Amino acid sequence: MALTVILLSAGYATRLYPLTAHSPKALLPLGDGVILDEVLRSLPRVTDVRQKILVTNHLFAEPFQQWQKARKADIRILDDQTTHADNRLGAIRDLQLACRLANPEDDLLVIGTDNVFTWSLADFVEKARTYHPHASVGLWQVSSKSAATQFGVVTRDPSGQITSFVEKSPQPPSTEVALCIYYLPTEVCNRIELFLEQGGNPDAPGFFFAWLAEREPVYGILMEGAWYDIGTLEAYQAAMQTWPMGQSGKSFSRE
Repeated sequence: MALTVILLSAGYATRLYPLTAHSPKALLPLGDGVILDEVLRSLPRVTDVRQKILVTNHLFAEPFQQWQKARKADIRILDDQTTHADNRLGAIRDLQLACRLANPEDDLLVIGTDNVFTWSLADFVEKARTYHPHASVGLWQVSSKSAATQFGVVTRDPSGQITSFVEKSPQPPSTEVALCIYYLPTEVCNRIELFLEQGGNPDAPGFFFAWLAEREPVYGILMEGAWYDIGTLEAYQAAMQTWPMGQSGKSFSRE
């Protein structure tokens, strides 16, 4: 099954100011490169990738183009033309933009560029393909329900099908949280437009998948290994201190 990889990187990362006032979060240093380099290192083992599209905003389009030139990266940079956090499109509308550039026959592998991980993305894709033609969401087990309040949380039945999906609930129903890593078969991509037409919240992908799970099967795939969710200065500093040796499985929250 041919894949288009979509890298979501159009946010303004205001919680990381001043580091991200003039540079995108994905281009902050990490390991021996930048965060985006670490994300892309998980891709070579994924099979049948036809193209890669990175969605950014207009403010950060040039830095990404400079990164692309320096790395000679085979990635298409898509500028969503927004200039400020107040007029951002939201992750789902950015995903919709990228879908228009994908081959209509391709499945989509969607990755948020603010999370890095030590487990195999190829394993996630292989498992997701067994659930085809249904969508799959990457999951990670947090240490407690208190920690889960910061994320989208799912429950699943024994087959792995998601039975509920709630965003940042003060009383989360489980400790399995959704990563910004999704597999969307081409049949599912058309649902994005319907979701938006019905007034769905475009800001976080979790809102779309919660909506989708109420209408058709969506599967969760629990991944093992370290995961870093880089959303604040404290979270970034913690990741800097432990990456790439962070094998403890500790996550760093968006708060």
